[in-house]
Amino acid sequence: MGNFTHIADSFKNASGEYLKLDYYVLPENADTAVKQFTQVKPMLSCFERFFGPYPFYRDGFKLVESPYLGMEHQSAVAYGNKYMNGYLGNDLSGTGEGLKFDYIIIHEAAHEWWGNAVTTKDIADMWVHEGFGQYAEALYLECTVGPESAQKYLNGLKRSVDNDSPIIGPYGVNEEGSGDMYPKGALLLNTIRHVINNDSIWFSVIKGLNMNFRYITTTSEDVEKYMSEKSGMDLSKIFKQYLRLKDLPILEIERIQDGADLIVKYRWISPVTFFDMPVKATNAYGDYVWIKPDIQMQSMRIQNMKKSSFKIDETDFYIKTKFID
Repeated sequence: MGNFTHIADSFKNASGEYLKLDYYVLPENADTAVKQFTQVKPMLSCFERFFGPYPFYRDGFKLVESPYLGMEHQSAVAYGNKYMNGYLGNDLSGTGEGLKFDYIIIHEAAHEWWGNAVTTKDIADMWVHEGFGQYAEALYLECTVGPESAQKYLNGLKRSVDNDSPIIGPYGVNEEGSGDMYPKGALLLNTIRHVINNDSIWFSVIKGLNMNFRYITTTSEDVEKYMSEKSGMDLSKIFKQYLRLKDLPILEIERIQDGADLIVKYRWISPVTFFDMPVKATNAYGDYVWIKPDIQMQSMRIQNMKKSSFKIDETDFYIKTKFID
């Protein structure tokens, strides 16, 4: 409760439908709020493009100034980020990209799609809310700044991952999984996007996921099965590795210089049975090409390549590499 100034606006979507926007702020912050909240309309436009229509047109969209940082209430986000970009003026990624948007506006509004419209039955599966919520921040950057900004932001989030315990918590006891559900969940989604290697399919999958699971309660298992089915790829081993185990998969690599050629031996080290996620590695021309490692050691010969030139793509794939040569 408080003495709020009401700022009224509206958003016209791509279909010509209007969404009522209402902002409630302290009177002394009204002018600042009008400027800061200009991020709302591009956010709505981007998220409708990626996730489908804003789920609560009948309720409208509201930002309400609060004395605490923020919270994603259905259709009325509590806002306490002090009218600064970043997270209270700080960039969670450490890259500078996180200062290009207001964390609370973008992250908490993303929960209207992921958390409020699509809701898990058990808090143990809350990565579906928070992983998609943090990934949405990167998609906002991709939409408004460009894909390089989004990728830079996502990779900067690696510094926040502890890999201390599984993202999915124990079921039936009202217990969350690791706080890694935010950054690691986002990095998992980015990894799957690149494993699928087809943005048309990827965005069809995540939009279809939101449209098919909104207004019901669901489970991580249901989400995982849907993403595998609609992508046409069995993603179950990837989900098991990243959601139900605390550690990253390790790509073990041995490089042997044989004259002008390079012999590369590689395999995944993972407790997941038959783990076989594809990744990209450099070829003799410095381009990234696909390799398909599994838990058995494989070998390939690359002509006219030096040992130091062979690299694994750790920008698009959140993995750990271990060179044993």
